[in-house]
Amino acid sequence: MEGMLCLLEKYDRSSDGTIGEQELTTLVKALDTGSFWDEAKLTSLMKGFGLDAGRLKLTSFAQMLFEGPQSALYQVVREDLRKAMTSPEWDDGSYAPILIRLAWHSSGTYNKADGTGGSNGATMRHALEASDPENAYLEHARGLLEPVKVKHPWISYADLWILAAYVALEITRGPRIAFTGGRVDAPEEKAVAPGRLPGAEYGLAEGMEVDEEGRLKGWENLAQHIRDVFGRMGLTDREAVALICGGHVYGRCHPEQTASGYAGAWVEMPTLFSNEYAADMVGDRWMAVTHDTVMPDGGRVPEEVRPAPGKRQYIDLTKYEGEEEEEAAQEAPDAKEYPPGRYKCTSQWVNIHEQPDVSSPVHGRCLEGEELSFLAVKVFGTELRGLAERGGWISLTSGAGKPIFERVANLEPEHLQGRYRVRIANAPLLEAPSASALEVGRKQAGEEVTVEEVRIESSEGSNISIMGRLEVGGRSGWVTIYSSDGFGGLVCERIVEGYNERPRRPLKGQTGHQMMLVSDMVLLWDAAFREHLEAYAEDEDLLKREFGEAFKKLTELGCPWSKDAPGPATGCAAVAPSRCPFVQ
Repeated sequence: MEGMLCLLEKYDRSSDGTIGEQELTTLVKALDTGSFWDEAKLTSLMKGFGLDAGRLKLTSFAQMLFEGPQSALYQVVREDLRKAMTSPEWDDGSYAPILIRLAWHSSGTYNKADGTGGSNGATMRHALEASDPENAYLEHARGLLEPVKVKHPWISYADLWILAAYVALEITRGPRIAFTGGRVDAPEEKAVAPGRLPGAEYGLAEGMEVDEEGRLKGWENLAQHIRDVFGRMGLTDREAVALICGGHVYGRCHPEQTASGYAGAWVEMPTLFSNEYAADMVGDRWMAVTHDTVMPDGGRVPEEVRPAPGKRQYIDLTKYEGEEEEEAAQEAPDAKEYPPGRYKCTSQWVNIHEQPDVSSPVHGRCLEGEELSFLAVKVFGTELRGLAERGGWISLTSGAGKPIFERVANLEPEHLQGRYRVRIANAPLLEAPSASALEVGRKQAGEEVTVEEVRIESSEGSNISIMGRLEVGGRSGWVTIYSSDGFGGLVCERIVEGYNERPRRPLKGQTGHQMMLVSDMVLLWDAAFREHLEAYAEDEDLLKREFGEAFKKLTELGCPWSKDAPGPATGCAAVAPSRCPFVQ
């Protein structure tokens, strides 16, 4: 690394440790002994580096040389993919699940016997393969990635789809998988006809007749079908169960005609990796339903998990039986034990509600280890709720009174600096950080501002006022962020990546009902599958490791460098080599 910097400093005509775009382009081409860099790749590289005033630090460029050109380029694409992952308009606020499904389905057509299908080719671009009913709704995933492809035309669709899934897994706390590029896009004649992906009801008898264990008749045929599909790809029972347990923790099904016809999410938190799918399948009680099934309470199947007419699935009966809870706290917790401040989440995840009432819409989630600032903490009945600086109310304790947040610091100004969005109309902009100061302007709801300094004032009775200084038209002004006494409550909410970069909206489908496809349930009913299912239900780390290994294998089946493909490895591994790939 030091040797590279010495070499690069010879090109530093500015003597300030930076290099300009033109110099950078010339240097890259001069060092490119293998004709790797074309105009499209250079354009991606320059945009990805985000040159400051047209110049780049030599240390950044040296790091790129050390890691390798492919790694640098794929990292640029990764960043654009990360930016595209969240959306309040999409299911559960995240595109990650559908991008994981896109990679899964584009890879799951592989046939080991003749080497056809698989991720190498991105043949779902063509009508024949796209029309497979099992690929319904994936046009949304392909469309989402199109702007990234346009921005980086050098990357193949085949590589882009798989890289997007790897990024989706990473940002949802799933396994980190080393990416290898080198897939190519295949022509239309290479598209795979429908029939290679697993069918959710394959081989079942007609009707809703179940045996004494609640299993739909013909389930044995479906279990064999699942085994045959994965066996065709050269995958074992263990790998099949790992892929299903890890893949179906994400996303939800849709009952629309243009989708699968099934309805609901497999787990309560479908945008975060966990072993909840396996644990719930083993631990909960399930009931076979169709569109017009009468539920134990005499009502209809809940809309969130009501399949389209003619479709059959299973739903969790927990909501009808009542979950086993720890003994509920009999007295309201003392809010004085949880003063406003900086807190860290100690639960796997906690919902962020629009209002203190837990029946109000869910706007997002706080994940384990995440820190946030609570501006106010109040008791509502026997529940303790905190108002977050990003907007929304969060439970600080479980229903049984168990703490699910740990206080790590006082409410400090430096934790509250940053970008904010105004929540109310005509928010006063003041000359000084005081409610009685001269008004110098107004801010409107939806406006975004950058707060450079924060003042926190507290008085007797736990009243708190938080004001932020911003620059407007060349002069400073102060806006209220939060006031517990008299004005506005939360006036401005702090903008937090992954939560409210865009104005937040209620997440869809948050009633807590869960479903399983019949093809999921056979993992519980088939003795050989169940052995692996129970192992994953007991050990999330085991599932994470083995799902990551199986998913990498799945997404590389048929690729030139994979063990199942003939010939020498030709992929471009995006890993750090031991020396500079340019300087020999």
